[in-house]
Amino acid sequence: MFNSFFSRHRLRFLLGVSCLATSLTVRALPPIPLEAQQYTRISRSAELSEYMHVLAANNPQVRLEVLGHSVQGRAIEALVFSSPKKTSSQRLKIRPLKMMLIGSQHGASEPATGEAMIAIARDLSIGALPNVLDSIEVMVIPNANPDGRDLGRRANANGVNINVDFVTMTQPETRALKGALLAFQPDVILDSHESAVLKRQSLGREGYMTDFNAQFESSNHPSTPSALRELAYNKLLPEITRRVSADKLPSHRYIGEIVSIKQAIANGGLTLKNFRNTAGMSGVLSFLVETKLDNSDYSYPSYRNIKVRLERQLICIRNFIHVMQENQVEIVTQLDAVRASQHAEAITLKARYVTDPTHPYEKIPMRRIDTRAIEMLTFADHRRVETAGVMPLPRTLVITEYLPEMARFLDAQFIRYETVQNTKTVTATLNHYAWGKNMLDGATLLASKTQQVQLKPGALLVDLSQPQGRMAMLLLDPRSNSTVFMYPEYKTMFDKAKTFFVYLVM
Repeated sequence: MFNSFFSRHRLRFLLGVSCLATSLTVRALPPIPLEAQQYTRISRSAELSEYMHVLAANNPQVRLEVLGHSVQGRAIEALVFSSPKKTSSQRLKIRPLKMMLIGSQHGASEPATGEAMIAIARDLSIGALPNVLDSIEVMVIPNANPDGRDLGRRANANGVNINVDFVTMTQPETRALKGALLAFQPDVILDSHESAVLKRQSLGREGYMTDFNAQFESSNHPSTPSALRELAYNKLLPEITRRVSADKLPSHRYIGEIVSIKQAIANGGLTLKNFRNTAGMSGVLSFLVETKLDNSDYSYPSYRNIKVRLERQLICIRNFIHVMQENQVEIVTQLDAVRASQHAEAITLKARYVTDPTHPYEKIPMRRIDTRAIEMLTFADHRRVETAGVMPLPRTLVITEYLPEMARFLDAQFIRYETVQNTKTVTATLNHYAWGKNMLDGATLLASKTQQVQLKPGALLVDLSQPQGRMAMLLLDPRSNSTVFMYPEYKTMFDKAKTFFVYLVM
């Protein structure tokens, strides 16, 4: 039978916690917590939650959803905004666009993201973003890592960076976000971050800080459906960065973290560890924004310049919303087509950054710590993506060993599977792999044979035509550089297998 974990979770999510007002009148709202404390400190998780309850009680178009709970039991909450009329969508003869906005995956280390999401939620509630809710349903998740916020850290209470936990899904915060992704089924996502310009233990030791205001990235794994990558990189990202820059906040496409003036530069991570790529593999236009987190050694009119940092975030989020709104017809049309056919597109198992021969170097402005002067430094440009392991997406994956452990993993990933009830025979491809010198590159195929195999009761069948099918392939094939089998708790399963226990049915 198909696993019921996904359907149970989806039902709980959709039922949610509804806080609907009885009056259609939107009442005056108090200032957001950051304003109420006059920018003297960041808001605590309880203060953000209380304000979210106020917004939900104030407006019948708003409901509060509890997505899950953190390690220490704090609620991970979302506000869902919808319009009963959807007038613009009806006029355009398309369904409403569904948007998800996420803040504070990195807790207290990047707090302006959550503060900005609360401000955006207030603006949506009082109609300060005109016409948005006529055709867009919006889910706002201001505080994705409440323990990190209250503990004053980047990681969650277990010390885990939740933004790179989306392969193993070990933390309740990541499971809550993945569950919300699959239950709400957004069309577009903005995952909001800040980045410290001063990195004391790395770049700072060389006497430099980074100098940027805002940068954007989209889902860049090569197995993200090609139509989505083309729409994001050829049209939407250029328009977002242009609009934000025109709003007096210079912005550009994302350049990965610079920790040394001698390193090469690249764009964002290419694996499924981060939420951006996990969402993109699910058929979502998924974006990241990162704004400047100012040097804490300097003096500012507000706590660590939080007032200015909030405004940077708001400029980015508001322009993002407007660009999505203006391109709604094309986005909805493309996404519906992709979701209907993404199982037919070939999948790419491996990707890495290499030197771009057409543009081997890039000059980037860096700020000296001692003089605060800007210098243009030259970096090797490794933003070209090299791919390998391109193959048709199989119809089914068959898991024949470690069945309880693999069932738990599939459940955590919300990947649907069927359990074999009676002995059955299938024609499958059996593979033998070995790790190369660098395990992060994925395994190498040593031998392969296709034959009839008899499946015993209890074997797991994963139909790859499901919405999570592309992700399932990348997680379960050892050749992928997103495979779960490179992680210690799963690598032992791989090491004991001569013929790998996940078969391919083409």
